[in-house]
Amino acid sequence: MMMMGMLQEKLYSLNEPLGLIEVNMMDIQVFFVSYLIFGAMVGSFLNVLIYRLPIMLANLSSRSESHGEEIKMRSHLRNINLFQPGSFCHHCNESIPIKYNIPILGWIFLRGASRCCNKKISTRYLFIEVLAVIQTLLVLMIFKEDLLICTSLVLIWSLTALAFIDFDTYLLPDCMTIPLLWLGLLINIDTVFAPLTSAVLGAVSGYLFLWLSYWLFKIVRGVDGMGYGDFKLMAALGAWFGVSAVPFLILFSSFFGLVAYAIFYFFDKKDNGKEINYIAFGPYISLAGVLYLFLGSHVTNLFS
Repeated sequence: MMMMGMLQEKLYSLNEPLGLIEVNMMDIQVFFVSYLIFGAMVGSFLNVLIYRLPIMLANLSSRSESHGEEIKMRSHLRNINLFQPGSFCHHCNESIPIKYNIPILGWIFLRGASRCCNKKISTRYLFIEVLAVIQTLLVLMIFKEDLLICTSLVLIWSLTALAFIDFDTYLLPDCMTIPLLWLGLLINIDTVFAPLTSAVLGAVSGYLFLWLSYWLFKIVRGVDGMGYGDFKLMAALGAWFGVSAVPFLILFSSFFGLVAYAIFYFFDKKDNGKEINYIAFGPYISLAGVLYLFLGSHVTNLFS
């Protein structure tokens, strides 16, 4: 009921400037269901992107990394792209019928097991689809302007994909981080999130801070502390939110990363009897970016 009430308030606020009649409960339900379906469809696409993009990049590379061994074992992955082949079972390679490929409902109907070979379907597919729905509704309830809504959705979905790709493969693809950086600069020509000057300074300072931290760690410890993809992702968020956001992004991404490292270290020691040496940093930069997106105005006041 609280969710419906917030959506009703959102619809009223959209109608008032146009002098339209009050929306009724049917309008609210249509609005709610439409965006729920839209968010679930985006979540389904994110699942495809997260799984297939690293394979596509490995196919283009001479190196055997990430999914390299899987590609060698499964020849049908050599020509994979985001659209071909159609959805297939990752266990037996059978095509998945459309009726079982419906976002969220498909996983529930199948009870988390593939119909063709009865192997378990990861709950992460369901999680990402539900997460995309929640993200969509949050953006719609928090932001009012169309441009803010559209750009915020693009950002949050991109960060979600990058977080899971990095978590799986320790890879933050340039084909996603670089366009995200330029898009941040482009939209801030119109000062959507920050003035353009602040956006440029944010991109530069975000990149340089992690780059300097990388070299300091490498000089002291003699090993790489992070990857260049992390620098580019931080620069992209600096371009979106401006230079005033960079301290927040660095502080909270570091905090989230340390907490995650401690958790992984404990469970790895407990389960495998060996230490964990490193974790992907991209998911925690992304998480800090999402947090700033929703709390940005309040955070900026704290740092100013």
